[in-house]
Amino acid sequence: MLQTSSSRLLTKSLFKMALECPTKLFYSAPNGGYLDGNKDDDFLQALADGGHQIGELAKYKYHQDPVGSGITVESLNRDEAVAHTQTKLASPQRVVIAEAALLVKPYFIRVDVLIHDPVKRVVEVIEVKSKSVDSQTVANGFKNTKGAFDRPWLPYLYDVAFQAEVARLRFPGYNIVPKLLLIDSEVVCDVDGLHQLFAIETTHDNGRSRTRVSSPGGITQQQLGRLDFLREIDARDVVAELRHKLMTHSVHIPNEAGIDMPTFMSWAATLLEQDERYFLNVSKTCRSCQFRAPEGAPEKSGVHECWQLAKQQGLIQGAASGGSNERATPLSIDLWGGGAGARSFADIVLRHSRAYLSDIQADDIRPKTPKAKVGMSAFERRLAQVSSAHTGGKHIELREERLDDMDGWQWPLHMIDFETSAPAIPFFKGMRPYETLAFQFSHHTMSQEADGQVRINHASQWISTAAGEFPSIEFVRQLRKALMPGGVLRGTVFRYHNHENTVLRSLRALITRQPAQAVPDAAELTSFIDLITKATGDEADDIGEFVGDKPMVDLHRLVQEGYFSKHMKGSISLKYVLPAVLHDAPGVASLYAKPNIYGQNLAIGSLNFDAPHGHQWLQADKGSDPYKTLPPVFAGERAGLNAMLQKLAGDDDEDATIAQGGLAMTAYNFTQFAALTDHERSSIANALLRYCELDTLAMVMLVQGLMELRGKPLTIAMQ
Repeated sequence: MLQTSSSRLLTKSLFKMALECPTKLFYSAPNGGYLDGNKDDDFLQALADGGHQIGELAKYKYHQDPVGSGITVESLNRDEAVAHTQTKLASPQRVVIAEAALLVKPYFIRVDVLIHDPVKRVVEVIEVKSKSVDSQTVANGFKNTKGAFDRPWLPYLYDVAFQAEVARLRFPGYNIVPKLLLIDSEVVCDVDGLHQLFAIETTHDNGRSRTRVSSPGGITQQQLGRLDFLREIDARDVVAELRHKLMTHSVHIPNEAGIDMPTFMSWAATLLEQDERYFLNVSKTCRSCQFRAPEGAPEKSGVHECWQLAKQQGLIQGAASGGSNERATPLSIDLWGGGAGARSFADIVLRHSRAYLSDIQADDIRPKTPKAKVGMSAFERRLAQVSSAHTGGKHIELREERLDDMDGWQWPLHMIDFETSAPAIPFFKGMRPYETLAFQFSHHTMSQEADGQVRINHASQWISTAAGEFPSIEFVRQLRKALMPGGVLRGTVFRYHNHENTVLRSLRALITRQPAQAVPDAAELTSFIDLITKATGDEADDIGEFVGDKPMVDLHRLVQEGYFSKHMKGSISLKYVLPAVLHDAPGVASLYAKPNIYGQNLAIGSLNFDAPHGHQWLQADKGSDPYKTLPPVFAGERAGLNAMLQKLAGDDDEDATIAQGGLAMTAYNFTQFAALTDHERSSIANALLRYCELDTLAMVMLVQGLMELRGKPLTIAMQ
């Protein structure tokens, strides 16, 4: 049952939301009618990386038999959970409670693990997070070189600090010991198949489906191993410091409310109780606000209401070109931020009081020391975006001097895309938490025939979804076979952004760590990787600059420096570039809007689409969005997961909030965690093959579109 606004209590999630911006509390009301783009995000992220399994595994860190002893407060109903917790707390002995529900109005929390010792009068509050940490971070007390708490860590630290404060109120006279249980990224797992002990299951309660992790009874210590990668950290000093001074420095919080944490908690709880919107300012954080509804959405848009309040108070100036339809007008904070380094252009334009993209002036964003380069600079790309927001402004901008590189490509062209996972719980003995597993690739080719026509073909693919099967080394072996069928690489290999290069370099390190007898073809595999990659980041620092003889060409960089379109919406993610190029290159769009073109035994060959008339990628009733023509990943009782998974389906640039390939990673992890039937596993694998096939086809479409825009359209072989 939904609580009314008058009965809303300050939970840890609402507390963290208020720290970001207290205005969000008003927009988060259950019946407020505002779009919440982050709904289910915590669940999705936990499902994606295995956070749910970490939560279950943590119980065994503190209790030998958490299932048999029933330490978990299962109910989702607040009153029932509080009553159940109270019953457990009545024990005269030390007791471990998972998901303990503590109510001290106006605050309510669910503690991951609570240990109550009435004899010693000690309460341990343990917050479990599937976030990796290393020894240096712990030794530094989660602080940077300037002595301030690292901003990425503050939400986690405040999480446990808030719970400690509520526990202090709930247990007066007790010694409250707050702790964090994190993932030690430096510790190797000492058992195989740990993740398979905790299956994901879908249950139904009062007509509602609930996806949760089940912990089987009778687990032995031998099955779990030492669990050394679950690192417990005493957070008393951190919590004490946070309690006495609010560290967020948010421009959205008034000084009088930010004196200290208890003061802020009380102030935020009052806002909730009174159902009052508090507004102080807009800032760069509005760029990632979850309460922004797009044009045409039926929900109310919190960000746009804040924009109106800011304009009324004279904090920003400008008039929406869409008139009363403000959502049709790009905001100033939508300015592309790529290549900005530590600077925030959203912050810069707001300091100049610019409300909308069209209000931005060149001098607002002009670099102090412009750098000459071939193609479009980051500054010029931002200017193009601003120009496109003006009536009569350019919708397309090309830099031929950069796109001319396309004429020097060696044919055939190989488009590759990888799907990977980095699970919190290592799937295999010898792995570290969050170590990369490569489980799938897709490969399209474009070959030029003697008469100049271009033949497009989905040439190869590979996937591993079998539970308990270590995929990464075989992945490299199969990729080498696909790109070098005769032992020689002919043509040019393409990627979109850095993911493929990063993965291959990490897999190279993995291969070199293996015993010689385990990977007899190690020399061939590492030579192949060296051929098409370059060293970056820490590896480049260690071994120096290294570039292979035939390094992959990055289409993301080509787009960034050579092609701008208004329809990209300020992003260079392929999710936005694909519809833009299909809009700007109508010849390419018309090809993929036809039946009998794409599929097995058709002009453009496919390995996964075998309908008699092929697959029509652009369909009017699907909004001409190729990704919307794909079948869902999950079926049957798990079908409810599809809508949430779509949120993970495409962002892969610097503005992404969830890692590239989130949908595929989540689906793959599901095949490893869940007890699936053979039919379910096969269905998920088939869906993933189609998604990955489209990812490499999208790169083909992009190349075709750029050639058309340059006035050099490719003639596609139809026989």
